[in-house]
Amino acid sequence: MPNNPVILSLCRFSIAFIWIYQGVVPKLFGPHADELAINMALGYDESQAVKIAYIGGTLEVLFGIVVLIFHRQRWPYVLTCIAMLGLYLFTVVMTPQFLIAAFNSTTTNLAVGTLSVIALIEISRLKGGH
Repeated sequence: MPNNPVILSLCRFSIAFIWIYQGVVPKLFGPHADELAINMALGYDESQAVKIAYIGGTLEVLFGIVVLIFHRQRWPYVLTCIAMLGLYLFTVVMTPQFLIAAFNSTTTNLAVGTLSVIALIEISRLKGGH
């Protein structure tokens, strides 16, 4: 099969879009009440929860940009997989009510993690590792 970076590009743009969207929309453009509830579940007051949402949103946007820039390297996708697992476990332990919410972390984290694994496979394949 000839090397074709289309699959990697689809993964790259999808993962970056999700990181950036999740940073901007529910965190920086708000923050959304669910984001605040998650932060307050850690014991922070509302003012602190807002600051944490802004910091988290900024980091997510920056990481989305990292995925766009370093898309041919493995580490952004490995870190994304680790982050998805960590965020999912956090939700299971700290805020399990969000596991059954609309557009919940179970489906989002699974989808982003799967896209990252596909990207890792494609990087290996494109570099000749089949």
